[in-house]
Amino acid sequence: MITKKLILFGASNFGDEIVQLFRDINKSLSVGAWDIIGFLDDNPSSVGKVRNGIQVLGTRDWLATVNVTEFYFVCVVGSPSARASVVQFLQKSGCRFASGVHPSVIISDTSRIAEGTVVTAGNIITTNVIIGEHVIVNLSCTIGHYTRIGPFCTINPGVNISGDVTLEEGVLLGTNATVLEKIRIGRYSKIGAGAMVHREIPEGVTAVGIPAKVIKPR
Repeated sequence: MITKKLILFGASNFGDEIVQLFRDINKSLSVGAWDIIGFLDDNPSSVGKVRNGIQVLGTRDWLATVNVTEFYFVCVVGSPSARASVVQFLQKSGCRFASGVHPSVIISDTSRIAEGTVVTAGNIITTNVIIGEHVIVNLSCTIGHYTRIGPFCTINPGVNISGDVTLEEGVLLGTNATVLEKIRIGRYSKIGAGAMVHREIPEGVTAVGIPAKVIKPR
């Protein structure tokens, strides 16, 4: 069996879930399985710890001690802006990126998922959806037809996105949020848990409630 060496950046509870995601992918494959080598994390106190059976190898400085072309990387930091910063560093270091889609995900043949993105269990992605680079789609979301999701977005569990929605770069949707059809949400805006978005949200703000209202700039 051909294996590819995988490093996860972000030693966290969510990182533990992504370990399991790639284990589940391995179970579904006969070739091209992933060998999860370890975590990296910017918190020095995490180094040496073991999470879900996987060791935290070091901080980002660990990259200087290895040939990075031997590995694939996935950044599993939850904050969109922090994830963008880490990915930029990894790109400058010459790293290449993996994507992970759980075997239980229902996805149309016409939809596309870019590199560095992870889609966890129970998601439904319908027709002609485009999901950009380094996006996190957490558990049990629905993403409707012709939706466009920009790079570095975070979609938390139970989110429902209707058709023809546009999420610009770095949008964060809280758990169980709903975005109605043909809505655009601007760059690096945050939608609170349980909110219902029925009109366009500008960039760089936080919106909460039913219907969602902007409460502050971010």
